Amino acid sequence: MHKTAGCILSIFVLAVMAIGQPPPIPVKPAPAPAGVPTRTVLVYLPQQLFNEQEFEPALRRISLAGIETRLAATDSGVAVSMSQLVVRLDQALRDVNVADCAGIVLIGGSGAAVHWDDSLLQKKCREFASTGKVVAAIGIAPITLARAGVLKGRRATVFRDGTAVDWLRQAGARYSFNEVVADRNIITAASSEQARAFGQAIANAVLKAR
Repeated sequence: MHKTAGCILSIFVLAVMAIGQPPPIPVKPAPAPAGVPTRTVLVYLPQQLFNEQEFEPALRRISLAGIETRLAATDSGVAVSMSQLVVRLDQALRDVNVADCAGIVLIGGSGAAVHWDDSLLQKKCREFASTGKVVAAIGIAPITLARAGVLKGRRATVFRDGTAVDWLRQAGARYSFNEVVADRNIITAASSEQARAFGQAIANAVLKAR
């Protein structure tokens, strides 16, 4: 299954290189309202094929709360969405210092499947979780949290797919039918339809933390 996903991704990359990419679109957070303390959340995107309908509304809600965001992927440069939106990244995941961020947010999309077993991403998620910082994921991205051991004993949701739900349960998660689930510092959402509520839940948790 992972080999197939890798082949599909490779074909997509070659196709994009052949036809050319649209210019990168920098994403800047809204200015922080007066009196609101500045915090930074790391938003992790699949390098290729992230879901912009999960990404943009969630990012907007987080930014409107006065929280800064930094965009990261496996490598620095740009990330390309499923509809070929190109977003400029701030850094590569290997350069992320957990101490500098209030939380991490994993965006889904078909490209997220490539990162389910990414050892570095799983390690970073565990580091955020173990220090009580916000760890959030939407769509199929919660599978990464499950495989990292972050969801054990926690209420969580995932994209409505029988196999995905089984994987969460096998990892010890207490699967919830709610569309957005917040269990202390762990926040999950089922699909892009909940992206705004997901982003707001993240903002609330970050502002409440300290």
